[in-house]
Amino acid sequence: MIMKNYEIGELQSFLFNLVLKGKESRMRTRFIKLLENQVELIKMERQQLINDYALKNAQGEIVTETKEIHNKEEEIVVFPSEKEEKEAQKQIMLMMNEEFIIEETADKIEMLQILQTIILSCDLEFTGQKAVLYDRFCQIFEDIQLLNDSDITQ
Repeated sequence: MIMKNYEIGELQSFLFNLVLKGKESRMRTRFIKLLENQVELIKMERQQLINDYALKNAQGEIVTETKEIHNKEEEIVVFPSEKEEKEAQKQIMLMMNEEFIIEETADKIEMLQILQTIILSCDLEFTGQKAVLYDRFCQIFEDIQLLNDSDITQ
């Protein structure tokens, strides 16, 4: 199963908000935990990229400043130059466009089959951006090549 890092959060949110019971709910929870592990890795790597490019004070700490953004005060990272900031943004974009692969192994077959059924037979109506996202989720799950029982025994 292959998706882009930037798609993980939307898929997590979509699955989290589905009303499911029993085994379907348990399999969703397992799958969401797999996604959460990747989200944590992305956060760590993003922070490392920021750390690599950000302006640092004499103690080696990242310099931030408070700015008002959309009528809300936020702490933003300061970069030594516009070039450094653009390079950090470029590297983060590259990371977010990397593929996240969940191997379709024997221990994940049941979970993936159930998630595939849930996604592909979802009985909800979508419009606009949500319809586009749902279509992408369907593509991701349609592309899963689940192992056959004969593949497991070999």
